Amino acid sequence: MARPAKAASAKRPVTAGRKPGRPKAATAEIPAKIAKPSAAAKRVATAAPVAPKLSKDELRARVEQLERANTTLRAKNKEANRAAKTAAARIAELEDQLTKLEQQAAPPSVSAKRGPKPAAPARAKRPRRAVDPGDAVPPGVAVQEPAPLDEEAETALENLQEHLLTE
Repeated sequence: MARPAKAASAKRPVTAGRKPGRPKAATAEIPAKIAKPSAAAKRVATAAPVAPKLSKDELRARVEQLERANTTLRAKNKEANRAAKTAAARIAELEDQLTKLEQQAAPPSVSAKRGPKPAAPARAKRPRRAVDPGDAVPPGVAVQEPAPLDEEAETALENLQEHLLTE
């Protein structure tokens, strides 16, 4: 996976004949008086150790290694997310199954907690009487006999009967 190119930043002017990042030549001037470093300079020096200078090839190899590690971590993360979703679905399914089983088991357990019902006294059975469907409507309200058909209704009834019998 290639990284996007960075915008050109302002760099320090390079001295002639030397590559940037290279140590100074051994023939540089040695100061006559060596100054004692201050306390703040000591803290900075001890807090941030200097990283060794790496060549471009070493840096490229390190970048490739980190990119490979990143790809494997992304794949593992994707797989872990998939497994988490599957597990969540399974948990929901099991919870639904549990609630159904609890509902099925609830009625017997409620009666079991109450204990056995005491024996109810035997009722005297009455003989059943025949129920007439017209008993619910008082005789003065219900139509006892249908109204006689007029001529038009009679002809319609006759036509229906003829056509139904012929088919």
